[in-house]
Amino acid sequence: MRLLSQMTLAELQEEMERLRKLMEESKQSGNHTQYQILEQKFFMAKSYFIGTEPFFVGKTYRLHGFDLPFTIDYFNGVFAWGRFPGSDEAVGYPVGMLEE
Repeated sequence: MRLLSQMTLAELQEEMERLRKLMEESKQSGNHTQYQILEQKFFMAKSYFIGTEPFFVGKTYRLHGFDLPFTIDYFNGVFAWGRFPGSDEAVGYPVGMLEE
């Protein structure tokens, strides 16, 4: 299997669709652990697909699965590193998890 970073946009799109289908199957079968693993793989593929250009340092975004806003401090590859309100600890998430 090729690395996500080596895939074309079309290949990444196919990979995201494949993962979406597997996620749905895992959800229907009640395999929560498998679903979470596939979801993380999906977000990584999505991160390589969209890249970091749509996002800006200093701007605040919603983060999939979190209720608190997330402010980006910097990027490292396809990861956005930033902070949640009231926290001094920088944490990184794939940009595919960011939502407007």
